[in-house]
Amino acid sequence: MRTQSPGKVIAACAVGLIAGLLQPLGMAFSFACVFGTIIAPALFAWAGLAPALVYLGASLGSVATTWGAALAAAGLLLFALPSAAVIALMLRRAPYFTRLKAAAGAQLCSLLALVLILYAGLGRSLVDVLMEAMTAWADELPAPLVTMMLQQFALTGMLDTESAGMVLSGALTAEQSLAALHEIFQQTGEALRLTLPAMLVSSGMITGVLATVIPGRICALRGDDLEYVPVSGWHVSVQLTLGALVALVTALALNWTRVNGAESVMVAVRMGVAVIYTVAGVAALSRRFKELGRSTVFRVFMIGLPLLFVPTLVLVIGVCSALFGRQGHISGYLRKKAEERDKGDGDL
Repeated sequence: MRTQSPGKVIAACAVGLIAGLLQPLGMAFSFACVFGTIIAPALFAWAGLAPALVYLGASLGSVATTWGAALAAAGLLLFALPSAAVIALMLRRAPYFTRLKAAAGAQLCSLLALVLILYAGLGRSLVDVLMEAMTAWADELPAPLVTMMLQQFALTGMLDTESAGMVLSGALTAEQSLAALHEIFQQTGEALRLTLPAMLVSSGMITGVLATVIPGRICALRGDDLEYVPVSGWHVSVQLTLGALVALVTALALNWTRVNGAESVMVAVRMGVAVIYTVAGVAALSRRFKELGRSTVFRVFMIGLPLLFVPTLVLVIGVCSALFGRQGHISGYLRKKAEERDKGDGDL
């Protein structure tokens, strides 16, 4: 890494400090992606180790101040250690896709370790701990705020018609409103028991991708990462497709035999495969827009919109690209066979 100017280091440290103080808000979105594991390597790529350390220190301190030492320890496991692993690989100048696999693997391992530690130490699942924390938090809320939350849930369709009508008309007492909120949390917990493994898998994979792409892009712009491969240059390997297929077949077999927990495994495998081919779809769209000469801003906008509103379309594009694209598995196989046939005809 190049030596950075003092002004850049100070500016990056200020950004890291502000982002770290806001970390308690970011942890609420850890089921989508873990921002800490993304931001620390990005700050390191931008201005060196100092701002990354400032960010991690401020993050753990703000989480400890807001939610206590136990959740700060969870933050240490959830984002501090994975981001340290990513930074260490950047310092060693590990190959780009090695860093990508390691970042996703480190994040997945940290999430799994958190689940196992909670179960071994407390005898409860992550869902139980989350729901207990949410219930305790709701008990401390003022009654008007509880009513407002219930009204929002009613407007989003989380309550049946009769209950929604009573909530929106203000017919419930404070005790009834709190009991209704507890019931919503209980229903959410039951849904999470099925979907939580899938959310953890997707979060780990997405975090690993972003924790590699963003710092790699920053370094590549100033010539520090010569092995950087833009997303438009990404392709799904045959081995990865075969592995995904085997995982899907195995999950289907477990689900068909009704093994305990097989449904959660099935949802998690499907989510992992969806993430892989969604990324492949993003890469395929980026390649196409690049060929058309579109700018980076245009590509980000035109890929981001379908990702937000029609992600299934991006997934389908990824599958089609992986199978039938220029470097697709089926098209490549057919091309190879055609070349062998032409070579055989030439020998005759």
